[in-house]
Amino acid sequence: MQHHILQCSTDETLLAELVAIPSVNPREQAVAAETPLAEFVADYCRRLGMTARLDEVADGRCNVVATMPGRRTDEWLLLETHLDTVETEGMALDPFTAHVRDGRLYGRGACDAKGPLAAFLSALARIAASGRPPERTVVLAGVIDEEHRYRGVTHLLGPDGGTDTTGDGSDRFAARCAGAVVGEPTSLALVVAHKGVMRCRIVATGPGGHSSLPEGRVNPVETAAEVVRHLRAEVATRLARQQRPLVGAPTLVTTQISGGSGPNVLPERCEITIDRRTVGGEEPMQVWRELKDELESHFPGLVEVAPPHVVDHALPAQNEGTGAAFSAEVGRALTAHGLDPTGIGVGHGTDASKICRAGIPSVVFGPGSMTEAHTPREFIELSQLATATDVLVTLLTTGSGRTPGGHGD
Repeated sequence: MQHHILQCSTDETLLAELVAIPSVNPREQAVAAETPLAEFVADYCRRLGMTARLDEVADGRCNVVATMPGRRTDEWLLLETHLDTVETEGMALDPFTAHVRDGRLYGRGACDAKGPLAAFLSALARIAASGRPPERTVVLAGVIDEEHRYRGVTHLLGPDGGTDTTGDGSDRFAARCAGAVVGEPTSLALVVAHKGVMRCRIVATGPGGHSSLPEGRVNPVETAAEVVRHLRAEVATRLARQQRPLVGAPTLVTTQISGGSGPNVLPERCEITIDRRTVGGEEPMQVWRELKDELESHFPGLVEVAPPHVVDHALPAQNEGTGAAFSAEVGRALTAHGLDPTGIGVGHGTDASKICRAGIPSVVFGPGSMTEAHTPREFIELSQLATATDVLVTLLTTGSGRTPGGHGD
């Protein structure tokens, strides 16, 4: 079986096996959705000679953490990605059967993020087959719940998440980790910065009443319309002037609206949801407090800005010190395979922001395009999967001699 794994780890067979294991994020349901995939990854890594374990985060949902010792055991490198996918409704193909056509593999999670996970595992398999250890100890972490509340990466970085190998707090992972590569579809680009997000609901209220007697009564639907107009004309316009390198300006958009109980009833309530994208240097809770103060002052007694139901931090560009050094190191691995090492920024969030805030220099890299993620025909270019594996092997073995088993060796 070990021979099978090592031989198949660089082609689509491994990714097809990953896609075939459903791991749809259950949102708020108590379902151990990602655990079967975590068990597969743990078994795969053990057959490579790695240590591996499952860490329960919530409701039987488990992270998987596996370790491959390196020549330098005092310095580690983290490969982190998420096990969960979004829902499968509306998919054009069987979401859990890999379909290969014209050099592409289709299926739910093919690019987000089982493709990056397959690249991680394939790189480790190639290194194991070479008989030569990586330069630094490699920790592979597959985490739950990235598509919803980020509980997997939060647990990984916490005191019970397996980052303290001695149990006494003296062996903190952040102190030993030289850097982290977070696996997401980046089309093989090096992402060094991304936006964060703050989502909250704004509730307009009124006394209600019969629709034939609207005079003198506050209509929450009309209040909500005024709020949306203010957000677009005032707040969003103001944000558009705050351009930042790599990621552009922070943004705000209204994404949902609901209200009313009948066509002949003045509503007592109307609710809108906003998506506020933050940039490096902005703290989501401070952004929320400022917005709350502005709206509740501008619409006194008419609206309430509820606490955020989603908060995620931005990944600031790491232009100095160890962050810049690690980004440059990953860039050199990209250059070795003919790829552009220039760091870019993106508008969506990843686990990298949480890992970076824990003190670990972090970049985002992987095969597949984010434009295909979450779509009815999600796919990954298999050529990108092979190239990503090559880059990772080079990164993990730098300084240890010839790259093991690289394409064209």
